[in-house]
Amino acid sequence: MIVLILPLLMILGPGPTDVGASLIALLFLVHVVVDRDRVALQAWWFRLALVLWVFMLATAPFALASVSEAFGRAATFLRFPMLAAALGFWLLTEPKWRDRYMVALTAVLLFSAAWALVECYWMTRVIQSYEHPLRLTGPFDDRKVGIFLTKTLFPCLGFALAWAVAGSLRRLLPVGAGLLLVLLAIFLSGERSAFLLAGLGLLIMALMVPVPAIRRFMRYGLLVAVFGALASYLAFPASFDRQVGSTLGTLSRLSTTSYGLLWQSGIEVGELSPVVGAGGKNFRDVCPEIRSPNIKLQGTDYSEYLEFCSTHPHNAYVEMFAEHGIIGLVIFLALIGGFVAACLPQRMDPVAVGAGLGILLILWPAVPHGSFFNNWNGVVFWSLVGLMVSRVALPRPSRTG
Repeated sequence: MIVLILPLLMILGPGPTDVGASLIALLFLVHVVVDRDRVALQAWWFRLALVLWVFMLATAPFALASVSEAFGRAATFLRFPMLAAALGFWLLTEPKWRDRYMVALTAVLLFSAAWALVECYWMTRVIQSYEHPLRLTGPFDDRKVGIFLTKTLFPCLGFALAWAVAGSLRRLLPVGAGLLLVLLAIFLSGERSAFLLAGLGLLIMALMVPVPAIRRFMRYGLLVAVFGALASYLAFPASFDRQVGSTLGTLSRLSTTSYGLLWQSGIEVGELSPVVGAGGKNFRDVCPEIRSPNIKLQGTDYSEYLEFCSTHPHNAYVEMFAEHGIIGLVIFLALIGGFVAACLPQRMDPVAVGAGLGILLILWPAVPHGSFFNNWNGVVFWSLVGLMVSRVALPRPSRTG
């Protein structure tokens, strides 16, 4: 039953999310021991995740700043692949339970989008008091509603489209309305990466999903998105300028933005110990020793802070190199290859394809990322992995003898 409230825990905060996910991982471990269920070990992505975990533990004593932080990061990482394995090979293996989970996740997705839209109306039309540019929080305790919607949109969209295709054409109307609701919330959230990735995801889903009926709907959806963008430009010119104009401007000078500078700092930290990295959760301690934490640029008509150091480099690949070196980065890339290999047999399943697309967008190289090891980010990411592999029919070993 706890698996059905995991989506709800995601909007209650990092603490409840982590507790729920850790409990699921622990129960799965008990299940593996008691029932001698070894099916997860047959999956290459799970084996590679275990290799990464062992590597993090083995190299923690060589951390450049804090060995205890490196050990803590390494020891607790295991709960993430265990969560994915619990979902994929235990809790969501039956279609009825995966469908129930998807109903819960879709409900949370729509609730979060509706909350964000109400929040936008309240701040801009009722109290008329907000910071510029407008950034929405939705039901979360910080500004991440847009990226949450983007990460979880595509498996929910795949589920909704499969439901629509299985019935009458009239079912496409609520699906289209829900998609428009979520896209509008992402647009108004003020999160540029979320908006960019959502558009990219729609394009990929429209061109690459092998189910003809769903691909046809997505092409109509792209057309609706274009007209929606034009309407948004007329109705919300300031938001449109931030989401489109500002994004294009940032991309054109990426190397001199805070994100570009953080990526450069991550590479410099990794170069201090290129083989095994600075150690888990050590970027935040090592970076200020070699780079200025931030600098303020003051012009005649602008003021901007540029960050050279933060808690993490804001890119999963740079973070992996900075804290776990070339070896850790190679294992991480192999792990991504394992995800791809696990997704390919599922390519006719809209939910699995949507979950795989969510994983792809989270790991898209040329955009800022949250920390790959953050508890909330980790639960969302690895729950998508579990969802993606939940119908992979791996043979179970015999329990006789």
